[in-house]
Amino acid sequence: MKYHYQSDVKAGDLWLPAMRRIYKGVPGVINIIFTVAVIAATIRLWEDSATLLRGILIFGCVLFPVIQPLAIYGRSVKQLENLPKDLELTFDDRGVHIDSEGKHEDLPWKRINNAIKQSNMIIILSDDSHGYMLTNRVLGEEKEEFFEFLCRSIRGTGRQ
Repeated sequence: MKYHYQSDVKAGDLWLPAMRRIYKGVPGVINIIFTVAVIAATIRLWEDSATLLRGILIFGCVLFPVIQPLAIYGRSVKQLENLPKDLELTFDDRGVHIDSEGKHEDLPWKRINNAIKQSNMIIILSDDSHGYMLTNRVLGEEKEEFFEFLCRSIRGTGRQ
């Protein structure tokens, strides 16, 4: 079996998992409670408040639902600057073959730690801090088949 993909990661592909991580846990619950409380305080205090307090209340109302997502999107754009351009990944029974910016690297399956399937991509981890992302746009209809191939190969049943 052989799979060949051109990596095409966009800022939104990095933004979506970051937002899910934030709103999936305790910080997300705190963000929601804070936003609801500030909206309630804004409604209650609006008539009797000075201009400065109104500005602070409006800032509090948009901090988590608007400003935080925009800041995370900006961070995602900066992360893309550090990613290699024109990344081509080929997967076969021997391992992963990476071509990028005129460089070539071969990683045998024993050097691949894990594969993680998310709703919008598959992440192939070569170690704790390095990996390769393939989005659903790139994978298309092969996503499930490719992920099963990855899992078999990483576990060792697909190795030669």
